[in-house]
Amino acid sequence: MMEFADTSPSVQVEPAEYHRLLGYPRDHVLSGRSRELADWAREWYGRHGQPWIYARQAERLEIANGSVRIDGVPFTSKRLQATLQQALAHSTFLVAAAAGPEVEEQANRLWREEKPDEYFFLEILGSAVVEHLIATAGARLCAWAEERGMAVLPHYSPGYSQWDIVEQGPLLRLIQNTRDHALPGKVEALDSGALRPKKSQLGVFGLTRHTARVRRLADLIPCENCSFAACQYRRTPYLRDCQEISSSIAGDRSLTVAARKAHRSRDRKGAVGAVLRHKGTNGNNR
Repeated sequence: MMEFADTSPSVQVEPAEYHRLLGYPRDHVLSGRSRELADWAREWYGRHGQPWIYARQAERLEIANGSVRIDGVPFTSKRLQATLQQALAHSTFLVAAAAGPEVEEQANRLWREEKPDEYFFLEILGSAVVEHLIATAGARLCAWAEERGMAVLPHYSPGYSQWDIVEQGPLLRLIQNTRDHALPGKVEALDSGALRPKKSQLGVFGLTRHTARVRRLADLIPCENCSFAACQYRRTPYLRDCQEISSSIAGDRSLTVAARKAHRSRDRKGAVGAVLRHKGTNGNNR
């Protein structure tokens, strides 16, 4: 059974992905203060961040009575169930990834020091890093599956459409049941379903032997949902719309919306004001 843990994954987030989460238009080029802040955030994370990825193949997959059972643990997600059934999936991969607690701690420190610009750019970079780590994990799983004549499906996570975020807890406990590799970092699922550290994500990737079926069904094509630009196994272009609310962490979605509103004005004062309004109305994102 496939299993790996990586404590030093690449975190070379594509500029387009970072800019998308910041709320800029697709082809916007950063300049001035925004470029300075983006470069600073990358440099800080490069020195202090401690990202990691863990993945393992589940031993059993059962789909019956409106639920998906992975290694005996039931999950209720119509979307996940439909994806696995359409692809005739026979197994799944369980994945956890995190940018590390340092980025969240530093962002909170910046907020307390009344540096909302620095807080904002570092906070969003943390989300971009987590998305990149999940994409990296998917590319690695795709490579493994490709060599064996199989295909890996797009990942799905609690908190996405048609999957209640409260099932983060059961999924995390299942992932923590590791085999040869310990989970590289500490992750906790709160009663609300939010993860701590919040720059973390859990995901399920389906696995199928029916590769031709995957190629025929547009919703099942992994490449269209994967932003890993360097992947040598890419079959079709990445089609993610920059207008989607697509933060990798469910709790960051309102922050992403605030970023878009702020940057439409292309005004630093507007950006700061948007962050202030966001912090004042949603303290859970501090």
